Amino acid sequence: MIVLERVPLSISIRRKLVSILLAIAIFAFLVVLTLLAVGRPIVFGSIDAILVGLGVGLFEEFYVQTLRGRWLRRMHPLASIGTYTLVVVVMFLVAIHLSHLMLGRLADLPLVYNRLPFTIPLFVAFSVIGVIVMRVVHFTGVETMFHLTLGTYHRPVPEAKVLLFLDINGSTALATRLGAYRITALVGKFLFDISKPITDFGGEIYLYKGDGLIALWDWDTAVRGNKILRAVDGIFAAVSREHGEYHRQFGVAPTFRIGIHGGDVVVSEQGDTKRSIGVYGDPINIAARMEGAARTHNVACVISGYVAEALDDRETRILPIGNETVKGISAPISICEYRLKDERVLRPHPATMQADV
Repeated sequence: MIVLERVPLSISIRRKLVSILLAIAIFAFLVVLTLLAVGRPIVFGSIDAILVGLGVGLFEEFYVQTLRGRWLRRMHPLASIGTYTLVVVVMFLVAIHLSHLMLGRLADLPLVYNRLPFTIPLFVAFSVIGVIVMRVVHFTGVETMFHLTLGTYHRPVPEAKVLLFLDINGSTALATRLGAYRITALVGKFLFDISKPITDFGGEIYLYKGDGLIALWDWDTAVRGNKILRAVDGIFAAVSREHGEYHRQFGVAPTFRIGIHGGDVVVSEQGDTKRSIGVYGDPINIAARMEGAARTHNVACVISGYVAEALDDRETRILPIGNETVKGISAPISICEYRLKDERVLRPHPATMQADV
């Protein structure tokens, strides 16, 4: 007897599935509205709705949100929405033919063609709404949108988090060397490259901050299987793989430093006319100081002793550095260097780090 072992889906795959299901829900609803308005039978409408929704979901996750789809994301918003809508309309036309083929009703297609002058403008109008909704969801993040909609953090909620602070070394000097437009392009590519390893290992992007970012993990997720360390390895490896492309486009590859700390924080909605989810507490200031300590000690990554001690197995590449004084914190914080898994990846250089302001 063969026993099939259940293989758990990775966090990244689960998030992609959630995004695809959201696209299916949004566009299936819009397709059904369109087809009901033109009097299409419900059986055709249901199949068309599922096909279009699935097509949009796959297109979004496996093209638009990848490096190949960067040209679409960087277009003027109106041009991007128009191009995206055109793609959705093509999917709609394909779905119509597939549904008739699946149900053996190809003879009914002439009637469908006669209705297209009314159906297509109506569907275009609905699709624009759907594309805008998809863009808003991806700008804010599916999880953030979910929590804001349900009011999860309408009242402050205490949670245990691990925070990762990351900054490019010598960004001021790089900006002077490359100019405003080219440094913007470099930082954009850099942030895109490092985002996937973070989400693959259970983190979420909390905030982009100029030439870097702040990422968040639930405490248990970060320390289980040392995911926070696997994410750090993945971040450096992702930039290392693109080393040649950075030099081709910009004549330089970015180096960077990372600081990690965690503990009890308070998570709450913030803002009024524009709302977001904020994180408050000493761990944020300490994590920022860990990033500064990485520059001071000329290492790629500094992790607080508090987080290091909580990991599943004490990683042999975690080496004690000493103690760090943090403004506003009475007791010194023990800090450790996390040495990179692949020593071939770029490490901060003293000259570069001194140039950082």
